[in-house]
Amino acid sequence: MRTSFAALVSVLGLASASSTAGSTDAALEVLSNVLGPLATSFALELLPDNSTTASFTYNAKGGQVNVRGNTNGALVAGAHDWLKNHQDVSLSWTATGGDSVPGSFEVQDLEEVTKTSPYQHVYDFNVCTYGYSGMWWWDWDRWSYELDRMAMNGVSSPLLILGQEYVWNQVWAEVGLSQDEIDEWNAGPAYAAWFYMGNLKNWQGPVTADYQERTRQLQHKILDKARALGMTPVLPSFPGFVPDSYGDAVPDADVKQSSGWNGFVSVSYLDPSSSQFATISKSFIEKYCFEFGCNDDAPNYFAADLYNELSPPNNDTEYLNTVSAAVYDAMVAADPNAVWVTQGWMFYSDGDFWQREQIEAFVTGPPQDKLVIIDLYAEEHPIWADTDSFFGQPFIYSTIFNFGGRSGMFGRPTTVTQGITDALENAESIVGLGAAPEAIEQNPVNYDFLWDHVFNTEEKDVDDFFKKYVNRRYKTGVDAAGEKLQAAWRLLQTSVYQADQPSGMRGAVVSVFMERPRLGLAGVQDLIPYWDPKYVVDALGDLLAAADADPSLEQQTSFRFDAINVAVQCIVDEAFVTAQGMDTDAGAIEVKDYFLSLMDVAEQLLLDQPERMLGYWIAKARMAAGSPEEADLLESNARHIVTTWGEKGSGLHEYAFHTWAGLVGSFYKPRWEQFFQALEGDAFDQDDFNSQVIDWEGEWTSLTVRDVELESQPNGQGMEVARRVYEMLK
Repeated sequence: MRTSFAALVSVLGLASASSTAGSTDAALEVLSNVLGPLATSFALELLPDNSTTASFTYNAKGGQVNVRGNTNGALVAGAHDWLKNHQDVSLSWTATGGDSVPGSFEVQDLEEVTKTSPYQHVYDFNVCTYGYSGMWWWDWDRWSYELDRMAMNGVSSPLLILGQEYVWNQVWAEVGLSQDEIDEWNAGPAYAAWFYMGNLKNWQGPVTADYQERTRQLQHKILDKARALGMTPVLPSFPGFVPDSYGDAVPDADVKQSSGWNGFVSVSYLDPSSSQFATISKSFIEKYCFEFGCNDDAPNYFAADLYNELSPPNNDTEYLNTVSAAVYDAMVAADPNAVWVTQGWMFYSDGDFWQREQIEAFVTGPPQDKLVIIDLYAEEHPIWADTDSFFGQPFIYSTIFNFGGRSGMFGRPTTVTQGITDALENAESIVGLGAAPEAIEQNPVNYDFLWDHVFNTEEKDVDDFFKKYVNRRYKTGVDAAGEKLQAAWRLLQTSVYQADQPSGMRGAVVSVFMERPRLGLAGVQDLIPYWDPKYVVDALGDLLAAADADPSLEQQTSFRFDAINVAVQCIVDEAFVTAQGMDTDAGAIEVKDYFLSLMDVAEQLLLDQPERMLGYWIAKARMAAGSPEEADLLESNARHIVTTWGEKGSGLHEYAFHTWAGLVGSFYKPRWEQFFQALEGDAFDQDDFNSQVIDWEGEWTSLTVRDVELESQPNGQGMEVARRVYEMLK
């Protein structure tokens, strides 16, 4: 529904505030992008306000909605609040069904509604989101679309870290490194997050000059739009990792080696207390701010993660305190307005090291309020609760929701709303709420639920939320259809979207399709559904019954996505049940044909939606390239990160599993076929099979579009296949 903003203003007379109150153009543009001509229902007024949190007021009179707010982002969030609560509008990524907006609005008079967020920061993105969600190949249209979504949901502090390589080139050239030495260090675009955090180097790189220039230009546009909306972005900085050749260029530098990460070679780094660290940090921040702009009279927020799944050299509290103080001191030497932002994941992932005293030493190194910790996985393991609110340092209560972009239905709304309200009531230093998924574009209900807390601080009635979500998500005037839609989501709510989840559940249950084949998989905890699969089958039946009652539902992209998504989950659940017969060679061979046929059905379902196709993922990656050679490199990045992840035999294989058409058909199914063939041969040896299949995986990741044709356009047959799935499993 994206309509030209200029056209709307000139042709439809889009209402705006007077120039004395400040320009509302940024907010109006978002509304026109999201709503098209319906945006003319709004009149916006930007109020002068120095508050550090967003606030809006709206009413409705004479067929017009009047919204006043203290930033353009607050105006957009206020409009969205009215849309949700008075027009049953639902927003979702195109990849998860898109928006559900009525064809017209009936604006009834409404008394004034005022809402103020308690959060100074509404944070969005994980460093890893850039890799797993393909943000490395996004173009400006995709970025602008995401910024629109963020603004509608009240996001004020997104992690915006593109353009780094362009600036780092200047920093390292100034040190004396050659371009070849820099290129030998850089990792590929899909792996930039782990490169920035010192987990790896070289892998799937380098980044080309074209990529650096493209992302430089993109970052300018991204920051311009974000700042126009009143957002204060979190920008990149220097966490200490340096090219291997840095030590040759600066002989007196005390270059150390990291502890190594997941089988990758160690990475060179500088201790933050060293003078060289301070010099490089200052150089990078000054150059980044020169290129992209920073505030002169307000805080600038800089992200730096020193110990992401890497162990510090020792656990001495004085050392840890000195290190963190030095990181901040280096930032403020470049920018007196600097505030350091760091992910608190390390406190969870390396909990044996980060005991209470080590955490306190680290977080209290910088001055009070000059370090913001993102309590990254607070919905499952809130660090703030065990550390006296991070010993008084400000923190953002964050949710992850998804690891690696893994496919599957998953959510824990009751846990989330209870955790948020508990933090608001009991955490003295909470300053923000956030989403830090490793990948976006799955389970849109989770984000709808989370962002509803930005301006609404009370604990949610989850049953009531789901009822309203269904009404907003689908548009039907048929009572029988509405009843079936509600029935379907009651089943989903009590199964995949909560149920009794095992402790430490990291996102969706792993699909047995995506496991490297072996016997005895049915006993693997991560593969076992925490719900009764019949609930999901019955939910599919109710969704299909709703479509029978109101055939127009099948034309709604939100309904179509959900029905097919539920059908895919039914197939994945059935595959696990089938795998219970694979404890022995004979048992596996007996269920082989049925198991492989389930993979065929999954492939057919997924061909309905382009964003769930490997061919689409690869095509988008290649389109971002500036040359055929770079296109091949980007395709290699795209293939590796969703399959083997690292080098041949990497322990991270299938960490980022995806139930995608093309991936099921060209990677997972052929691998299972090789397994069954090996079982039917002479005495089966798992180690020999693993060795052979790892070689085959390496060959697959080396393929390009010239070697194999992959579908990237939908076939429109998903609903028909979903009905067959229900008839098969009911």
